[in-house]
Amino acid sequence: MPHFKPQNDDRSYAPPKPLYEQVKSYVLKNMESGEWPAYFQLPSEHTLVREMGISRMTIHRALRELTQAGYLERIQGVGTFVAAPKKQPKKLELQEIDDIIRARGGRHQCEVHFLQGEPAEKDAANMMGMEVGADVYRSYFVHRENGLPVMLEDRYVNPAFMPEYLDADFSRITADTHLSRKFALLSHAHVIQAAVSNAEINHFLELEATTACIVINRKSWLGEDIVSAARLVFPGNRIQLG
Repeated sequence: MPHFKPQNDDRSYAPPKPLYEQVKSYVLKNMESGEWPAYFQLPSEHTLVREMGISRMTIHRALRELTQAGYLERIQGVGTFVAAPKKQPKKLELQEIDDIIRARGGRHQCEVHFLQGEPAEKDAANMMGMEVGADVYRSYFVHRENGLPVMLEDRYVNPAFMPEYLDADFSRITADTHLSRKFALLSHAHVIQAAVSNAEINHFLELEATTACIVINRKSWLGEDIVSAARLVFPGNRIQLG
């Protein structure tokens, strides 16, 4: 392992960086030099403590912050690895369904199939970052364009952030608009998938079997907290996104 020398030169006018920052710089320097390439497994924390002469708490903080920044990947029970280079994805700007429909000259209608509070089951708890059994709000909407179903929306909302969610009039405002009006600093992430409709989708969107669909899984954060997680299903032959 390349040698680590703590910065403690009293002759320097600048005070030395904190040790955890020095460890981060040491790791990044080895990555930049190619000594530790992508997918390289770093020495264990025990080894780094012994070789570098620094406390495990300091080592752990440095590696944790580099992992959070995307430079490293930590696999439970296996170790810490240099992350593969990632291309910056193009940010997806997802228009509201009512705006898409109105821009095409259509009439938007939202059908509320259910809107209720319930204990979070395992899948919902995982999506929302909650404990299983915690209170969560769930809404299930079908959006229509001139009477034709064009989007199925299955959404979970954290009641701690939106206690008034169940009282909203979703015939007049979409759920995402309702959220963004309350929280101006919401951030969003999307996972887009192609799928074939199942019996549930066929029923609510009035589709024939084996219809190709676009599924967008959308999460909305306020800081580090998940406010909402939604599954949006679009029949591929009825609507064009973007």
